[in-house]
Amino acid sequence: MSAWTRWKIAIPLIGLSLLLLVPAVFGAWAWWSENGAGYRALTVVICLVVAACVGLSVSIGVNPTRDVPWLRIGLVAVGILATCGLAVARNSV
Repeated sequence: MSAWTRWKIAIPLIGLSLLLLVPAVFGAWAWWSENGAGYRALTVVICLVVAACVGLSVSIGVNPTRDVPWLRIGLVAVGILATCGLAVARNSV
């Protein structure tokens, strides 16, 4: 797989991951003192999962491979879905 093809796959995933990471980190920073320990713990987990998604997305573009990196693409998708589920759980705390 060429570098251009890898980056065509990685750039939308990076953008989507950053679109989730920036508000998660800003929200954690802005409202940290106003919430309880359970809310804070879930916020930290959300930030870590989304940061891992950003890292996996960048690795798709950086690491040369012969085939489409379906495992990493799937892990990014699962991480984004897990983040959504954790956000729903965090709002019920």
